[in-house]
Amino acid sequence: MKGPSKVKALLIIFALLGLCIIPFLIFAEDNHQGNKDTICAVYITGIGCPACSRADPVILRKLPKENPDFIVIEYEIYRQRKNGLMLVKYNINYNSGFHLPLIIFGKEDHGSGVRAVRKHANEAIINGSNYCPLPDGSSVAFNELDLTVLYGKPKIWKGERILIKTGEGGNNAVLKDLLMSENVSGVLENIDFEAIESQPVLLSGSKVIFDNAIKIQGWTFQWNGEGIKAVITKGAIEKQEIEPQQQEFEQEQKGLGFYKVFILALADTINPCALAVFILFLIGIISYDPTKGKKILVAGLAFVTAVYICYFIYGLIIVKFWQIVQGLATIRLIIYTILGVIAIGLGIFHLKDFFWYKPGGFATEMPMGWRGKVKKIMLGITSTKGAFLMGAFVTIFLMPCTMGPYLIAGGILSPLGLIKTIPWLLVYNLIFVLPLYGIVLAVYFGFRKVQNILGWKARNIRRLHLIVAIIMLFIGMAILLGWI
Repeated sequence: MKGPSKVKALLIIFALLGLCIIPFLIFAEDNHQGNKDTICAVYITGIGCPACSRADPVILRKLPKENPDFIVIEYEIYRQRKNGLMLVKYNINYNSGFHLPLIIFGKEDHGSGVRAVRKHANEAIINGSNYCPLPDGSSVAFNELDLTVLYGKPKIWKGERILIKTGEGGNNAVLKDLLMSENVSGVLENIDFEAIESQPVLLSGSKVIFDNAIKIQGWTFQWNGEGIKAVITKGAIEKQEIEPQQQEFEQEQKGLGFYKVFILALADTINPCALAVFILFLIGIISYDPTKGKKILVAGLAFVTAVYICYFIYGLIIVKFWQIVQGLATIRLIIYTILGVIAIGLGIFHLKDFFWYKPGGFATEMPMGWRGKVKKIMLGITSTKGAFLMGAFVTIFLMPCTMGPYLIAGGILSPLGLIKTIPWLLVYNLIFVLPLYGIVLAVYFGFRKVQNILGWKARNIRRLHLIVAIIMLFIGMAILLGWI
């Protein structure tokens, strides 16, 4: 083959190769460009956070509606306690801090507070390039992100659509199609789903209502626009009442249940410290006039009633304290962790007293230095009025060794609001003093003598500490594991 012919042949070969390679290059460029143009933000907020109420409508509604490529992965941490771990992980790997609201685009691109959140979001949209920042410090393009492995209960906002994780599992490709495809009905034609009534999605200080909603494995998808009647072939839409998240939250708190309050109150009422103080009181009353059983009854009931009233007031103060503390965004996240640690710590102290008992144990019994003073005061009671006043006064000495379970109960109940906690506190304190009322009646009717009760307490002091230890350790683990 002559020179010119060889050149022509080579040109033809290169042209054919170019025709084969160009589609791949175009696809790769489109795919890269798709990754590049998808702006992905992680947004951590809390319903009830004042600053979040000013940022949420902008980050979760305004910007996604105005910018179709802006995708927000939201972690709400006040109502979804498990989401709180994300705030910790992102701070470890991004040094993003604990202030809310918080938006994260990358290790060097994050901000907290209303102004900073808006500023970073607007700049990211202008730059037009962002990969999804993951809690382990890595990042990935949104179309390569596996939504099904996201931790906790995130919400994913895009345009007029939202994906809400409600369980485990799901088909990642289908979830992405629901968010990204222009034709939702076309996506739904090929999958199994359950049509439901749309559920209001709470923001801090407001809510968002969508036109349509479906349930698929582990997720709820809601969107505005064209409905789904045209693609439903398995019958009419099933009407499913879904309460707003506020009502769900209140029901969850009501789900604390009597048995949980009972467990905490039980740990308080069998506390050796409380029993010891009350027995000292009975000894004082009987020593003054052992022949008048009616006086013992009335004085005893007055004493216990005063304890009940004072502890109820203390309960209101505890609940209010926790409410104030939980209003601070930087502290609220770790409230339940603190409660769990306190419970486990008390359990360990009581367990120590079971194996190595020593009177006046720290946080489990009245300090030895106080006992002589309390006993002297008890022996000086001479009237029903004095017994009532003494019951109120002696609660000061009881607090160091009985307030642990009460603090935990107050922290758990505090999200209900002060007024709604009143019935729970009344029940808690009734359980707390009920055995004391029983001891008064038993002594009055002659079923038991104070000396016998005192002897029973001395013989079983280690067992009482063991029971309290088991209860407190269980409560602590239950709180840390999110059971209560």
